[in-house]
Amino acid sequence: MEKYERIMEIGRGSYGVVWKAMNKQTGEVVAIKKLLEEYHAAEECMNLIEVKSLIKMANHPNIVKLKEVKRENNVARMKSFSETEIRNVCFQIFQGLAHMHKKDYFHRDLKPGNLLVSKNTVKIGDLGMAHKTNGKKPYTQNVTTLWYRAPEVFLRSSFYNFSVDMWAAGAIMAELLTNQPLFQGSSSEADVMHKIYRVLSTPTKSPWFSGLDLAENICYRFPDYPGVRFSELLPNASFDAVNLIATLNGHNA
Repeated sequence: MEKYERIMEIGRGSYGVVWKAMNKQTGEVVAIKKLLEEYHAAEECMNLIEVKSLIKMANHPNIVKLKEVKRENNVARMKSFSETEIRNVCFQIFQGLAHMHKKDYFHRDLKPGNLLVSKNTVKIGDLGMAHKTNGKKPYTQNVTTLWYRAPEVFLRSSFYNFSVDMWAAGAIMAELLTNQPLFQGSSSEADVMHKIYRVLSTPTKSPWFSGLDLAENICYRFPDYPGVRFSELLPNASFDAVNLIATLNGHNA
């Protein structure tokens, strides 16, 4: 840590704090994540899922590079984008996710704060909640920031898959187009579910049979809403953009 000068804090969560920092010798700007939990041996650190997943997915242009068990990237905050810029940002997100999923991992905490942007390059960061798609089940439900959490996770599914990353990507894409989170609610899971179904409408057996089973298992009653067309929510977006977001944030078959 001595060779890095901290510039600013850019993220804080249950597991660690992330700073924008600069290598004093080279001038290289990096992101440093300090884990809050203490580890007493190097082997413990190297066995962390975040470290192992980043090693396996090394050198992809849209996933952060692991360096000295620290994350490397120039960091900038997201701002307003044109649709052309958004198309480029989302293409890079999808490229990173495709590589991650091909390597049998899924992120499980995709959100704007975990996307590092610099010089028109987007990298997916913070793989602290990443999990192998063929890993031990059941999966935990305490994943993904509420506004980007897929309904099946809210409904306590123990066997969700990489589709939860695609749901979050759709929500991020909509947010880039409107500068406002698509499913912004309070800190309550129930409130965020209301925001989701205010848009999607009350689910029926035809599009999402498994979701109704999940709800029945936990005695959850979906809120009664007629739904809103994505084209109404995104009036300035192109047909292709609206169609993609509707596909990503629709119900799983």
